[in-house]
Amino acid sequence: MIVNTKYYGEIEMEDDRIITFPKGILGLEEYKKYILFEMPDNPKLFLLQSMDEESICFLLIKPWDFFPDYETEISDEELSDIHVNSMEQLAVFNIINIKEEVSKSTANLLAPIIINADTREALQIVLQEDKYKTKHFIFSQKEGD
Repeated sequence: MIVNTKYYGEIEMEDDRIITFPKGILGLEEYKKYILFEMPDNPKLFLLQSMDEESICFLLIKPWDFFPDYETEISDEELSDIHVNSMEQLAVFNIINIKEEVSKSTANLLAPIIINADTREALQIVLQEDKYKTKHFIFSQKEGD
């Protein structure tokens, strides 16, 4: 299939790249279908492109590539929403915000995107952890930055 993307124009993707968010993404509940793919020049970055609206595209990371101690607690109810039977089915991503000064780029660790790799269903949850917020520096910051 051909998909119109925000950053790469028209690209051809296999149907098995489609990710469905039954409840949508927070604030964008009306958009349910996305494609997920690795950035061509950086295997640690991923794009989550809306299939319904070309202008909606999120840059994602796998949290443990940047935050080795990251922990998520997902309720059984949330897991059942995307038909998870085993933790091995899960893929966890975080939305990042690239700043003009790249060293100041941040990741939203409070609201990860959880994907069932088998069913290709996903959801975004808000963790109840006090230690996470919506803006964590991806690259370490020196005192005074």
